[in-house]
Amino acid sequence: MPQETIVTTLSGQTEEDRLVVVLCQYAAGANALELRQQSWGDGVGWFTQSTVEMSPRQVANLRNALGGSPGQPPLPAQFRRVSEGHWQPRVSHADSA
Repeated sequence: MPQETIVTTLSGQTEEDRLVVVLCQYAAGANALELRQQSWGDGVGWFTQSTVEMSPRQVANLRNALGGSPGQPPLPAQFRRVSEGHWQPRVSHADSA
């Protein structure tokens, strides 16, 4: 069972969906980042609809792609700046999802 740390939770299109970014650290020393699409269900709470596991290399490649590596065109303006109050860095810990 991996140790899980919630990196951030991103709001979805509605109040009943969200994306949770989770760092998974396995006993064997391997790490992965999981993107969990979650939905809200009355009487159930938040539950995971789907999960995408990303290796450290995939995360680095995604970061480079989003960060505007040399030779790549910059991201459109709406992706370069987050309006105030919509981004709050936070790290919390969860033993399980």
